Amino acid sequence: MGSNLSPQPAATTARDIADLQAEIGRLTVRIAELEAERDDYAQQNAELFVLQQVFSTINSTLDINDILSMVLRGVAEALRFRRVILFDVAETGGILRRLECDASGQVSHAVDPTAFRTQSTLQDVALGKLQLAYGSETDPDKPLEDTRDCYCLAPLIARDVVRGMLYADDLPDEQIGENQLRVVLDFASQAAVAVENARLYEETRRLLEETQRLALTDSLTGIANRRALHEMLDRELHTAERYDTPFAFLILDLDDLKKINDSGGHGLGDLALKRFAHILQKNARKGDIVARYAGDEFVLVMAQSDRTQAERGVERVLTALRRSGLASSIGVAMFPKDGVDGQTLFFAADEALYVAKASGKNTYRFFVRGEKTVGTQAAPEAVQER
Repeated sequence: MGSNLSPQPAATTARDIADLQAEIGRLTVRIAELEAERDDYAQQNAELFVLQQVFSTINSTLDINDILSMVLRGVAEALRFRRVILFDVAETGGILRRLECDASGQVSHAVDPTAFRTQSTLQDVALGKLQLAYGSETDPDKPLEDTRDCYCLAPLIARDVVRGMLYADDLPDEQIGENQLRVVLDFASQAAVAVENARLYEETRRLLEETQRLALTDSLTGIANRRALHEMLDRELHTAERYDTPFAFLILDLDDLKKINDSGGHGLGDLALKRFAHILQKNARKGDIVARYAGDEFVLVMAQSDRTQAERGVERVLTALRRSGLASSIGVAMFPKDGVDGQTLFFAADEALYVAKASGKNTYRFFVRGEKTVGTQAAPEAVQER
């Protein structure tokens, strides 16, 4: 008889089956954990990607509103908050609701800048007492009357000063996770740096513009000074040459300023100069140039004016001055007849001014080549101001 010498498989026992089921259970749990970790990492990567995109964009602009709008949209997109609000914080600690972002990513100015609770975590964060605040709509110190579900609040700190606050609420999830809080802080930190850079840029630009304005402005009268006159006259000459248009160049002298100073002091003389400048500005047309050249001498450039138009303009100015109790001698030179550059026009107008003064003051003369004194009709004496 033959015999079967092959080993026989051991019989599967109930214990073996239980062990296999337990191992399958452990593997199932581990797979679920790994899938959860994968989803968490994917969410973090998505948040970091949006964060990186926002940071890259906000560093490419110096417009504060653009920066803040991008930050609000970034928080809403990366962390899925359905409402994000930006609060301004003044140096005195005052709070204003500035911008809001809704679930669609639309950013708008707050309808009511004072729509928040003063006795809340909002005040603590604004004063620097808290570096981060979070809670729910049931908390007694919630920032808003209409806080939605859970919220978080982070300060925008620059140079150790709270410049603003980033508020977010209305999450699809029931709670705010630790990673979301960290990302909100990252957004707030980077936004604070960008906003501070933009603020410093605006302040520097404002100071530069003010410095340039002062450099081109007469400190007493507030009108253009000699330096500004040269720059504006160069542009007017270029325009007139290009389009072949005439203009009138006037030098105006405030008559008897010395008498005014002697009788009423330099304060009264300064007042007369300021009034003189104001009248010139008021009667100049848009596009004309008004400047104080030196002392009691002013310049008025009447753009796109021929001889007839210039005469009407001079009469208008003289009438306004007389009504204010001021007298002026005026010399007029015409471009291009009397000169094609600033120096020649000035010399021509100055020569005409000399003739006007020699004719009794308080009148005007157009430049006539070779003329020294012309006894044409002088204007009546200035009347007293009513």
